[in-house]
Order: sequence, then C-alpha cells, then structure tokens
Amino acid sequence: MVGASDKCTFGIRMPIDIHMLNAIISREVKHFRNYKIYRPNFGALPVSGKFHAAHDLQIETKEQKLKIDDYCNKVKKARAMGPRTKYSAPVTSNHEYGWYYKPLVNVDRNDRRFYQPITESIETKVEIIILTSNPKNKLKT
Repeated sequence: MVGASDKCTFGIRMPIDIHMLNAIISREVKHFRNYKIYRPNFGALPVSGKFHAAHDLQIETKEQKLKIDDYCNKVKKARAMGPRTKYSAPVTSNHEYGWYYKPLVNVDRNDRRFYQPITESIETKVEIIILTSNPKNKLKT
C-alpha cells in the first residue's frame, strides 16, 4: 500500500528559471523585425528579371524589342494550342475523355446490328404529355 508520504512525481514540471527564459527570448527577438507596412524598394535591382513584368523590362534597342515581341507571340501560340496539337495520344487519364471523338467503326443507321435507337419510352411519352398540356407551349397551327 502506498503511504501518504509517497507522492507521484509524474507530470510535475521543473521550476522555470526566468533569467534563462529572458535570455532565450532576447536572442530570438534580436534577429527578427516585424513591419506593419511593407514598402518595396523600387530603386534596387531584382536578382532575376521577369519577362512579363513591365517594370523589369529594360529595352535598349529595336532588336531587343523584336526579340521580346517574338518570344511573347510564341508564348501566346503555345498557350492557345490544345492538347491534341501538342500530343499525338492522350497523356493523362483526363485527356482520354473526349480525345477520340470519331467512332472506330462508321455506323450505318440502316444496319440494325450497330444502330438500335430507342424510339419511345415511358419517360418521353410523359414529357410529351406535359409539354402539350401546358397552354404556353402549345404549337401554333
């Protein structure tokens, strides 16, 4: 049996040394600055320029302007092309849907082996009755 003097020490924290804690916080805070307002430095040169950013373009000659315009036109053409012009076969599973829009075998509508349309069903008959019973949708004769 556990006596009254035997206490469980599981879960008891060590006492916090406030001086140590203050030293840790001051070291962390020393290297960080929080700004409320961000103001970009437009005078500084960027590490790498962006071809699409107007403020980064530094066009000096007509040849450079022609090269940039040619490159932009090529990018526009590449974006306008669909997957069928880029690839000869579907690459992903999403490409497979609608890729082969032509049937493998041409369907002859007179041949009953391949062409079996449903001429009437209960649903279409009910829909026709609903449409004809509505006075707004009646055909003008």
